[in-house]
Amino acid sequence: MDFSDWFDFNNRVKQNMTLVKEVDGRTVTKQVKGSFNWLGFIFTFFYALFSQKYKTKDFLKKAAVPFVALILINFIAELILGRGLVLIINFAGNIWYGFMFDTWFKNQLVVNGYHVDNSAQSESDTGQHDFE
Repeated sequence: MDFSDWFDFNNRVKQNMTLVKEVDGRTVTKQVKGSFNWLGFIFTFFYALFSQKYKTKDFLKKAAVPFVALILINFIAELILGRGLVLIINFAGNIWYGFMFDTWFKNQLVVNGYHVDNSAQSESDTGQHDFE
């Protein structure tokens, strides 16, 4: 886990992609959305915790670290500056989760051995799909 993963807005996922991995002779496919994740915005870490879509090795850890950091920052801000700043920090944290949630997921899939399926990517770009 790299610290830059949490703040790499320039390299965030901006288009839908399919990642694949061979496991015991079968192909496992995961879809990653390339847009703002509204459920990540609303539920932050809890979306990763309770969603079946985001079940992959070590993704909960990756989503929990910024959540715990935000809790600590909120606690310190409330002690020092009062309640008003805490609301702003919470809102900024939710926006951060919304923008970066699927990027964190994609990065964790890559660490877990998945790779971008370029054939699925090119089919979706042309609008042609092979249904067999």
